[in-house]
Amino acid sequence: MKGTIVAINRQLGAVVAETPDHKCVVLETLGRLNADVGDQIEGDWADPGAKLIDNITRGGQMQMNLQDNNITRSEAVGRMTVL
Repeated sequence: MKGTIVAINRQLGAVVAETPDHKCVVLETLGRLNADVGDQIEGDWADPGAKLIDNITRGGQMQMNLQDNNITRSEAVGRMTVL
């Protein structure tokens, strides 16, 4: 699934991405975070756990852990601050 990064917490290595259907996912980096707000990303975030997420905007991949999915933007941003 594709999404657009709408929030980043660099101290925690957390990202919120919004999908075309306006649902959000919370991802936690397991390595270096090479992304910015507005980047297009793609990955399989149907189930929690470790994922390789493609950064379509920058090229390359990020290893991330899916924390939550199919939630509103406000819920996602709130959860991102307490990983």
